[in-house]
Amino acid sequence: MGGTWSRGWGMLVHSLNVFKAYPSFLVPILTVWMFYAPAILFLTYGYPWNAHGIPFTFAVVFLFLFWLSFFILMSCAVVLEMIRQIESGEPSLSKAVAKAFSQDMLKIFPLALLWAVLWFALTLLESLLSRKSNSGNMAETLTAQHAVETLANYQGFSLSRAFFAALEKGLRMVMFLIMPAIVWDNLGFMAATKKGLAILRAHVGEFGTGYAMTYAVASVVFLPPAIILELGTGHHGAPPAIHFAEPVWVAIIIYMGVAWSFSMYLEQMFMAQLYLWHTNWEASVARATAAHQPPPAFDAVPRPELLAKTPGLFAPSLA
Repeated sequence: MGGTWSRGWGMLVHSLNVFKAYPSFLVPILTVWMFYAPAILFLTYGYPWNAHGIPFTFAVVFLFLFWLSFFILMSCAVVLEMIRQIESGEPSLSKAVAKAFSQDMLKIFPLALLWAVLWFALTLLESLLSRKSNSGNMAETLTAQHAVETLANYQGFSLSRAFFAALEKGLRMVMFLIMPAIVWDNLGFMAATKKGLAILRAHVGEFGTGYAMTYAVASVVFLPPAIILELGTGHHGAPPAIHFAEPVWVAIIIYMGVAWSFSMYLEQMFMAQLYLWHTNWEASVARATAAHQPPPAFDAVPRPELLAKTPGLFAPSLA
């Protein structure tokens, strides 16, 4: 157990070191946030939900989740391509974007559709279970403070809400574990999904460690907005402890965009490292088998060092 946490800590630290060396890795997912945040605010405060029937409403929610799933996965594809570019030089955002849209997009489409279907099912189930507790809690007018509350999904704590949030995060990280098979190994949807799930089954401990560590980091980076919301929002009919000026709420929106993107980046990087580590371990097992030697343990294979620019890192020799 201690070895699993040690390996997880090493991957987390390496993710931070990669970000320190290449802050541009945050740009793809930050771009998604720049479209996601206005879309959420429009759907919350500007879209006429009562003007349409339930089937149309479900269609709108599903299409939004599919759009979001697709562009989050596309941002992941760009990051994965930039990671691979480190092997031979400096990463190029423009080249990574071009590769993602020209070679990976069609293979990502069915994965995004699968994610959207599962995400929609969780969202629908959560809304059915929490409809009563959420009724009457939504502000009717859009202000900077209300925008922060909406984007942060600031509501009273409930076990069901926490449970569904945990499921959605786990589902998202599984998608990130499948993505390297598409971007790095050029596999199709079915083969990539099969390989990603096989790696998940082989390394449940590492996956769980990555889940816990990225959750802990996200809790820390979202602590400032949580404090501002707690102090600046009234509770049970009582006025807020502090009335923050409008620019403060605007600054919190900007901060939340960076925090959301950084948290998502860590999830992507953690799963990418686990995938690459597993691939290198498989190659080591194949070499040991060919030499009639005992296969090495997973932790006996060196953890991938992306910043070391190791030749053959993404195509380990089996000979």
